[in-house]
Amino acid sequence: MNEFRVFISHSSHNNEFAHLLASRLRDPDVLPWIDTEQIYAGDDILDQLGEGLSRMDILVFLASEHSLASEWVDLEVKYAYIKELSEKRALILPFIIDNTHIRDIPWFLQHRNATRVSPDPSGVETIVKHVHHVLDRRNIPEFTRSDMAARFVRDSRIEELIANVGIGDWDAAYDAALQLHSFTQPSGFNELFPSLLVYIDYPEDDDRRWGALLTIEAFAQLAPWLYTRAVLFRLGEHSDFSVRSSAASICMELASIAPHLVPTDLAFKLSRFDEDWYVMAPALAALKALCSSRPIVIRAFFNLLHSDYPYEREHAASAIADIAHTEPEILDQGELSIEARRLQQIGDELAASIIADATTSVQDVDQQFRYKYGL
Repeated sequence: MNEFRVFISHSSHNNEFAHLLASRLRDPDVLPWIDTEQIYAGDDILDQLGEGLSRMDILVFLASEHSLASEWVDLEVKYAYIKELSEKRALILPFIIDNTHIRDIPWFLQHRNATRVSPDPSGVETIVKHVHHVLDRRNIPEFTRSDMAARFVRDSRIEELIANVGIGDWDAAYDAALQLHSFTQPSGFNELFPSLLVYIDYPEDDDRRWGALLTIEAFAQLAPWLYTRAVLFRLGEHSDFSVRSSAASICMELASIAPHLVPTDLAFKLSRFDEDWYVMAPALAALKALCSSRPIVIRAFFNLLHSDYPYEREHAASAIADIAHTEPEILDQGELSIEARRLQQIGDELAASIIADATTSVQDVDQQFRYKYGL
């Protein structure tokens, strides 16, 4: 395993907990970065902070009343968010360590399912578990050029097709997808598509790999029938979260144009609360889009409200709330009220309040049934 750098963003009021976390995280593979350990008397604080932030692999955000009022913490979290957008990967792991409401944390983190932990050794263990889970997913072996030559069969037609597709260049990806579409036969088979899929296994720093990923996503709009269960699972079970993110995004696209092609078991797997946000968010969006045509998906979210894990209950509650705000007619107000009371009885105030808000959204809305005509 490579050495991973974990930046711990916190208020000085929470120093004791932050230091306990740093000592528990520290091992030969993980280097925690904490200001009181890396910044010494006479150092330029901004330079040292910039060094720590620019080299981090993860930022653990200890959200509390004090950290939310800290200008330093605000700068650290915003820097990490901008870095996320530029690198298209989740870097911020938010944890709430006091009674702060999730709506009080930065808006761009409110849908990350911030885990609430107690500021004690048990809370430290929960954070350590989450951090190692994320880092294990990113521990992808590097390939040498000789490895690539032995493992991949390069296709000059594919490389010409994706040559101009760079990271985030969707216009070029759409053009490549249109060119790829011209190779589709009357039977629906596309002779280049299998070769294009091979390129997802190139090292992540290879431009051809990124060009292939974007083209694969774009092509789903033109030839959704080619995105079989086997293809989607090949993408969705990849060790690299960027490829899984593409699988989730394709599921989201298919949920709109070809919902019958979405493998719901894969979508649920990719939408788990402990997945990278760039994977979880589109997969969850796909499932929510399916709810009106597949009511059983809603049942799955309600079942998750009975999970033993608070963060999983909160995750499901947030999904139900989004459905309530967008398609209130497909939810039952009575069932929501029962769940809100049950969650309150077991002491899960946060999930209960989210479901209570959802209940308000569906008041006085006639429930819509799947079969509008017939028995």
